[in-house]
Amino acid sequence: MLSQIPLFSGLEKEISEELSSLLSKKNFKRNEFLISQGDLSRSLFFITSGRVKVFSNDDEGKQTIFAFLSEGDYCGELSLLDAQPRSASVVALEKTSTLILTFDQFNHFLQKHPQVCFPMFTALTTRIREIDETICSLASLDIYGRLIQLLYKEAKNENGKLITQRLTQQDIAEMVGSSREMVSRILSELRKGGYIQIDKKRISIEKRLPRHW
Repeated sequence: MLSQIPLFSGLEKEISEELSSLLSKKNFKRNEFLISQGDLSRSLFFITSGRVKVFSNDDEGKQTIFAFLSEGDYCGELSLLDAQPRSASVVALEKTSTLILTFDQFNHFLQKHPQVCFPMFTALTTRIREIDETICSLASLDIYGRLIQLLYKEAKNENGKLITQRLTQQDIAEMVGSSREMVSRILSELRKGGYIQIDKKRISIEKRLPRHW
């Protein structure tokens, strides 16, 4: 499991097995929170099955979605590095199984194996770059541009076709900083033009999406 996660990739087999032995299993029901924004918990979650949503709410209750995570992903990694309140919430969208690594366990492990820091920092740097790209797109692209960028980012190759995970129009709106009505209009036009198909909330990209709308 750990060998498939960039945060701890490249570890020697014995070290990886030692770290794996520290993990504890925990299951979450649909709509149950793994992490709540603002709390002081300090655990890292590895998702072994299921699907979760990472989001935050501002002072007025407006929700911004940062990501949807599934098997092989992880969340809560910053808590292993500082004692600040959680910056976002993570909620299970379906029955989800996780492996948990606490700060105390990780800190003790790191004292014995400081070399673990290098792949961890590399993975964190990658995530920071992704955040920078998102911020730049919000500042420089219009709503259509942000939506197209999101579709390509979320789509995975399945039998030669790019298909996203399940995304509602409200999900997309909260990820690109738009209204659900505007997202609905854009998706409708793309579908009419034969650029996308939508089946059970999964969007397949049928041909190269136009750069401008």
